[in-house]
Amino acid sequence: MQNISEVSNINNNYYILNNNNKEKPQVLKNPNNTSVNQNLKSVNADILRAYHPAFTAFWNSGEKEVKTTADSKLQFDIIKSKVDKKTAKQLDSLQQRGILQNNTSNDGSTVLENLYKIISEPRIQGLDEKLILSETIKALDNPCSITQKFGDIPDNVADEITKETGEKIPEFAKKVISSSCVAASMEFNLADRCPAEFARFAAGLTGQNYSVDKNIKISDFSENFTEGIWKLREFNTTNELGKNWDEVTLRLQPDRNAIVRARVQTSYKDPGERSCIDVLMQSAILNFASQNSYNSITDERTGKFNPDKTGLTDFEKNFAEQVIFETPKYSVVYQNLDENGVLKGYNCTQEETKQHILKSLELGQNVIIGYTHLSTDNHVDGGHEITIVGYETDKNGKGSFICNDTDDGIDEVIKISEEKLLPLIHHAGISKEALNPDDIVVSPWREYVEDFQNLLAEERQNQPEYRMYQYNKEKEPEIKGLSSPMVRYSTTA
Repeated sequence: MQNISEVSNINNNYYILNNNNKEKPQVLKNPNNTSVNQNLKSVNADILRAYHPAFTAFWNSGEKEVKTTADSKLQFDIIKSKVDKKTAKQLDSLQQRGILQNNTSNDGSTVLENLYKIISEPRIQGLDEKLILSETIKALDNPCSITQKFGDIPDNVADEITKETGEKIPEFAKKVISSSCVAASMEFNLADRCPAEFARFAAGLTGQNYSVDKNIKISDFSENFTEGIWKLREFNTTNELGKNWDEVTLRLQPDRNAIVRARVQTSYKDPGERSCIDVLMQSAILNFASQNSYNSITDERTGKFNPDKTGLTDFEKNFAEQVIFETPKYSVVYQNLDENGVLKGYNCTQEETKQHILKSLELGQNVIIGYTHLSTDNHVDGGHEITIVGYETDKNGKGSFICNDTDDGIDEVIKISEEKLLPLIHHAGISKEALNPDDIVVSPWREYVEDFQNLLAEERQNQPEYRMYQYNKEKEPEIKGLSSPMVRYSTTA
């Protein structure tokens, strides 16, 4: 869940969409609905695959040719021998739909190869490789099964953890109300749109390295090099710059308490709760986006970009989304809120908002949106993140968005009428290609980047022999004033 303090401050810190439209902003007067959930209608999970099958032409275009070999057949047979009948059917479904050979992962590995790693390579102590394998297959077969609902920690387990760590688990942490909707939505999006990358995350986060590395371009998450370096530093990322200045390797890792939660879910998972895969993947995303400050036991974070202890701001969400999906996006804010969290209007028309979403869908991109809960006086009293995966119209021409909600307890996609949803959308990550030609995206926080750029220029002027380069422990010390534990500066060879 997104809380009011986060939402009410968002216009002062993050991307805002402006438009050349001369019309006055729309104001929502006396809204009748205070929550989207009461307007939802369940639809069959097959609709999800109909709108965005996990193996589509959009993703095929970037794939290498994959050939079936004797080794892949052997891997399939070994994997199938390790799972129960229900999971074996799900595995067969993945095979028939071509998903097992999908290689839309960061390193080009296939779904099948990553599933085989799970069962053939050592896992973290306390996790069950067969259970990890089954949960990964289940999520790939039906991404809507992914949930954000925390599992409770039994008293006897909490006592054992306290003895082992010396840290007492707070009572409220034993039954946490999840605020991980952003991370769960990204996890869903990975399973739905990038199945090989989802499987690679599952293998890496449960493996002995307890992490996943991504080799990406700085231009995937920033408009220019200086802004990219600023983000790498300010988000306290673990990174290594490549010889090509536009390349960087980033490490995503769950917080240390996530393994505690994952072990609890391995042994004490109840129906409707998160799997151990959900725990680790959501922790890795939350930890990365919150500047490595997340705590899985309490579901709280610190970090510099959110005044509240829970959830993510839209700026943090957008940075993580760009890195994970390797796609540049603008965090577009649609609602105009005052300092008290009262809705005053919109930064563009609702038809324009709709077109941004539809264009994104045409490009093969699901759209993770943040929507607000509004009281009868237009006051925001909370919010939530869901994923739009499709759109349809009924016989009367009325449109509905096809969505996935990781907190509704339903393992299927749902329909929300555009009439109900569009006025409540606060922000969304939209790629440049999906924006209108006359849209102007402004980032008020850019002044921080400019300050950093001036500092960088000053340091380079004082010590011109220094330049950004791949970190090498054997080279000279870091530049004073610019260094951080994660972004390194060193002399040239």
